[in-house]
Amino acid sequence: MKNRFLWLLILGMALFTACSDDDDDKKAVTYNGENLSLSLGDFVLSGKEAVLDGAVLTVKKALPGEAETVFAVTRAGDKIMGNNTNTNREVTLDGTISGDKLSLNLIAKMKSSMTAKWSVTSLVFNLDTDQESVDFLGSPMPIDDFKEFIGNIGQLLPVMLPQLTLKDDGNIIARYVTNIDELLTSGTPIYGDSPEGMALYNVVDNKLYIALNINGIIADATSPKQSNVGRAESVNPLLQLAAAANEGLPLLMRKTDDGVDIYVNKEMMLPVVKMLPSLLESFGEQLGEYKELATSMVTMIVDLIENSNETEIGLHLVPYVEEVPAPAVMVLPQSVEKFMQKFAE
Repeated sequence: MKNRFLWLLILGMALFTACSDDDDDKKAVTYNGENLSLSLGDFVLSGKEAVLDGAVLTVKKALPGEAETVFAVTRAGDKIMGNNTNTNREVTLDGTISGDKLSLNLIAKMKSSMTAKWSVTSLVFNLDTDQESVDFLGSPMPIDDFKEFIGNIGQLLPVMLPQLTLKDDGNIIARYVTNIDELLTSGTPIYGDSPEGMALYNVVDNKLYIALNINGIIADATSPKQSNVGRAESVNPLLQLAAAANEGLPLLMRKTDDGVDIYVNKEMMLPVVKMLPSLLESFGEQLGEYKELATSMVTMIVDLIENSNETEIGLHLVPYVEEVPAPAVMVLPQSVEKFMQKFAE
């Protein structure tokens, strides 16, 4: 009897140990920092986190506008695979686990109605305010004249930024004027396309989220400037804005008879608007002789938006039609010409 009891005790301990080992294997593992390499196509995602819990992998803030993306995964050796699908997109996951490191590549297939090539036809600018005038470059301007001026500025938008392509892999490609000096001199624009991996989009709850690859944009710029590198992110408004842009800035979408408006309203603009004075304080010296002008414009913009009943700013897009366009020539509206002259003075 004693021997039988001893064998039962040994067997129970062995089973308990085995169960404990299994539990250890099932513990969730968190990957972040140097232990996580994450990309979405050509878009390198930094500062993210992934949690592997059994056969479920949760990637946090990987896609613009999504707090987390959950994958049911399968493993084959050190390889890991998974898929996550909703109405607007499908994401395939392909990765490798090596020790305590996880390398993931996400491949997106966008399926929303925004996945298309678009022509930018006009500026969306709607302002509801009780103000009768604004302080424009040191002089009062009636609010109706100001609205007309912004509308005239908007007429230049299709020349400066004629086309946006929202590709099915999540990339946004912008066609834009590459040399503003040449445009102002000759009136004829020279266009180029932004490279892939600079901007991503995703549609969530009828909002178009756009994430910007800030590091890539700076690296791609012809003459990048750096300032206040040593300031902490908690007090550096530019880094705060960059962090928000990296995670995804939301745009509202409104269908129209001929296309769609993508825009922000007052509530969405206020956090950025409130950063403008701090940004100007931090980087105003780089503007040199234009600092005073920028200060005046920022003061006017902040006051106008904060005290408005509602403000909407965005782009009106229509489906792109393949055709041979007539050579574009920039013709400045009279009010804009006067502004440019005053700006030059």
